[in-house]
Amino acid sequence: MRTFFLTPEQYGEMKQRYDRFNEPWSVDEVAELRQMAADNVPRGEMAAQLGRSPNAVRMKLQALGLYVPKPSVRPWTEEEEEKLLAMYRTGAAFADIATAFGRSERAILTRLVRLRAGLASGTADSMAKDGESVAPECEDPDSGLNY
Repeated sequence: MRTFFLTPEQYGEMKQRYDRFNEPWSVDEVAELRQMAADNVPRGEMAAQLGRSPNAVRMKLQALGLYVPKPSVRPWTEEEEEKLLAMYRTGAAFADIATAFGRSERAILTRLVRLRAGLASGTADSMAKDGESVAPECEDPDSGLNY
């Protein structure tokens, strides 16, 4: 478990930002929090209304069994990977690819890199265009390494 301490200045800043910072939750606050959770109020609004930090609200919701984190990653299917590679080969812009898949440009780039490295679906060289390697071997004269 990670333990950290705030300096008196940091504590004062947090107390100014959040009226109820580091104070026990009252029965009324917990009831209000439960109602807001049932009404799907965004966590930031809950925090502002209760005078608590968004993290304190998240931790209390979690303790009450009312907070379920969203999965951070939606798995890629083989069909999606094939379509991704096809779009990449045709020269589609990353923004267009991202829109087509409902994912971020970073997610697209990360998946392309993983596919190129052969970490997913065994498609290490499947990104090559017209038989050329996407990342051709090159020699770094300063290091003596080939990559």
